[in-house]
Amino acid sequence: MRTENTQIAISTTCESTFNTPKTNASDYEGLPTTEPFFLLPKVEKINDGNRVGKNAPTHLCNTYWSHGEAAIKDDVDTNVPAKLLRRALGGGVTDTLISAGVYDHTFNILPPQVGDVLPSFNIVAILGASDFLLSGVMCDAIKFSQKNAERVQYEANLVGSGKFTNPSGITPFPAMATTPCMDGYKVEVKYTDVDGTTVVNLSTLGKVVEWMVEHKNNIRRDRRRTGDPVQTVSTANAAHTRKMPRGKYETTAQITVDFNDLTDWTKSVKNEQLTNLSILIPGPPIGSSRHEFELIVPLFSFDTPETGDDDGDATTPINIVCLEDPVTKGTMKARIRNATATLV
Repeated sequence: MRTENTQIAISTTCESTFNTPKTNASDYEGLPTTEPFFLLPKVEKINDGNRVGKNAPTHLCNTYWSHGEAAIKDDVDTNVPAKLLRRALGGGVTDTLISAGVYDHTFNILPPQVGDVLPSFNIVAILGASDFLLSGVMCDAIKFSQKNAERVQYEANLVGSGKFTNPSGITPFPAMATTPCMDGYKVEVKYTDVDGTTVVNLSTLGKVVEWMVEHKNNIRRDRRRTGDPVQTVSTANAAHTRKMPRGKYETTAQITVDFNDLTDWTKSVKNEQLTNLSILIPGPPIGSSRHEFELIVPLFSFDTPETGDDDGDATTPINIVCLEDPVTKGTMKARIRNATATLV
């Protein structure tokens, strides 16, 4: 069997209780990805071979089911990637009606002082007998990037609690999620200058060679406690975790621009605090508007630019230091515009 024939689906809403999966096919949509994979849960085993006087083990013991993991890659759009970003940041969503059939969804990072448990959801992957539904799945990391005027890409790393259902029971298999075509050549990268009013549009200036924004949650794996539930498969008994708190999160960003002058270098030397770094990815028309996917770093500074080149042209890669926003208390937020009334 070829991995490219795997059918993958994601729950359209989050779990109401951690490790309690959605069980109806109507709760899922097909997950578009260019990264093929199939699932075979792994059980961790220990043996008695490390005892003094033993040269080989005499038996094996099952302990925990390993955390199921999957990597998703595809073009950015305002459906599944938007859901994964919201679940990765974890903050509550504000849904706003913009015009008939057009909605804005804004959300921030879940503040650590409020909680450290992100929204959990479910993944189904089927390839022949490999027919598994993973519970307690969280988005451990998500990355967005673009080079030149190509379509914006995203990568999401998903991790589950170790609990699964086999067979998944999800039938008929859900239809593939809608993927609106977003326009790479129309992407706008801009920010507000240190004066608080001047907007610097790097795209209008024609300077942007590539950019990247990544958010890592550093979810704590193997947070094991006595009393964790045991899952039985044939004669194999193995436990799975009841909780996967987020660790200390990290938001990083980088832009590479054509070298024209010392403006960017000067900003880094002065440690100027800049605001509202916005990466706006427009899409097809929707009502009187368009689909939009916007990543926002509310407060940041330029690290010292490096020297580089792009096919012989002088460039400056700049690491962006994402600072804590005094309003949201986070380092990143987002806005999605689409045709659905809610985003979960």
